[in-house]
Amino acid sequence: MLYPQLTLRELHYFMAVATQGSFSRTSDLLHISQPSLSMGIRSLENKLAVRLFERTHKTITLTEKGKTFFHHAERLLEAEQNLHRAMTDETGPLKGTVHLALPPILGAIYFRPIIRQFCSLYPDVVLDIEEYPSDRLITQLLGHHTNIAALVGPVQNRQLRTFPFAEEELCLLMADSHPLAGRTSCSFTEILEEKLVLMNEDFKINRFIAEAFAHHGVTPQVTGRTSDTTLLLTMVQAGIGLTIIPASFHSPAQNDGLHCCPLRNPTIHVTISLAVRHNSPLSKTEDAWLQTSLSVRPYQQRSLPDLS
Repeated sequence: MLYPQLTLRELHYFMAVATQGSFSRTSDLLHISQPSLSMGIRSLENKLAVRLFERTHKTITLTEKGKTFFHHAERLLEAEQNLHRAMTDETGPLKGTVHLALPPILGAIYFRPIIRQFCSLYPDVVLDIEEYPSDRLITQLLGHHTNIAALVGPVQNRQLRTFPFAEEELCLLMADSHPLAGRTSCSFTEILEEKLVLMNEDFKINRFIAEAFAHHGVTPQVTGRTSDTTLLLTMVQAGIGLTIIPASFHSPAQNDGLHCCPLRNPTIHVTISLAVRHNSPLSKTEDAWLQTSLSVRPYQQRSLPDLS
């Protein structure tokens, strides 16, 4: 019996919708229109003569057939990637592309020296780096849209393999003109009534901030949000509100009209890990990036992990 031929594009569309749980988010991710995405999924379902998704006005979930297809599609895409690796992993200077996904703030803090060192060691390798809020990075990995990601906070997913990368403390950042500027430290009890400017709601760092305020029975007063770190600092400089960011993000030597001080009661610690998919071997270029990252990272181990 002959079956209609499936395409890799349809498999990628399916995996993206399945992991994102939304046609709109998937179309943004893949940089295609929603009608084109819907047409691709409809073509796949017609070829298979099954319904892969349950669609309501609010949610998109996999049908039982869709769940079965997901596992098979995942293995097919793994095989595709392994084929590409087999064709490109040759002796001589490393070449190819490393696909990475990073949280915006942490990418700016930690990966500048890593990128500099990696590019000096492997000038023929292309870095394809995309930034996403932390909660979307796992779906990027599981959907095969990236092969290495930096994840914030405890990661409990059996489909992923993680490596400790950094530990960061959140601090309070304010304009030099603010009454609290100049303090060596501040307690949360001193900022419970202060106005805050924060990253957009889907950034995981906001969860830690909300939990710290909830510890005192208070909801933070947010007067502004942005996904752009430069705009965040601009709003703080303008006195719109205070912000809470990783301590490494701001240096006193910047002389930019801002003051940074540690937060106490409670102190918020954030852990960062590098993650790859289990049972999905890395290419030589990806392995080189991971080893370089772990050797340059702020959080050091005595020896690098065995990635074989």
